[in-house]
Amino acid sequence: MKKLQSIAGIVFAVVFALFMYWQFNDPDPILWVPIYATATYVAIQAYRDQLNAELLVVLFILTTAAGIQIWSEMTAWEGFITDGLSMKTMNQELAREAVGLWIVSFAFALFYVTKRSN
Repeated sequence: MKKLQSIAGIVFAVVFALFMYWQFNDPDPILWVPIYATATYVAIQAYRDQLNAELLVVLFILTTAAGIQIWSEMTAWEGFITDGLSMKTMNQELAREAVGLWIVSFAFALFYVTKRSN
């Protein structure tokens, strides 16, 4: 499990660093850059095997709840992508934000499980 944690830490660190970079072009980077920066930091800590299980639980609850809250703001399902990655409607933006938070939640859950099994 330690090897899985290290590999997942590297993969998610790269993914979340890219997510963070792409948020600089978002209308509200002051919200999303710190979220993905925190996820990147946790992924790096997972790689280093320096995780805090209590912190992972708190972050998992926060990101999961925030994703549910954002998802509930959608008025209709319009998908994620139309002609490209630019935002076409508010519902598409909300769907992307919610799923982004759930990807972060998944990573926190994975790190927690691998931490507890070590």
